[in-house]
Amino acid sequence: MSKEVVKNVEGMETRGRAKKASSSRDMLSDLEDRVVTLEESVRDIKERVDDVDDRLHDGLQSIKKQLKVYVLDNVEKLAGRDNAVEAMITALKEEIVELKDELTIY
Repeated sequence: MSKEVVKNVEGMETRGRAKKASSSRDMLSDLEDRVVTLEESVRDIKERVDDVDDRLHDGLQSIKKQLKVYVLDNVEKLAGRDNAVEAMITALKEEIVELKDELTIY
């Protein structure tokens, strides 16, 4: 082969390697960009999850307070009714005793 042909073939091989190296660098750069984008997305998702968790916790605390108030109100109402029922039972027992006394008199 002539010297020109050898130089031309060597130049093509060098350009081919350089092109491959450049292509590899481009792929690596693209992958690094994708990783950075993915990391940012994961960070955003973690922040959103934390926000949702905080809101959920606050909401549950609010519901817990409301339920506690509701239960205590109903316990007070039931206690009042219980006292009224006990008073009625006591009155009925006294009336039964009076009726028995009347029956023994006759």
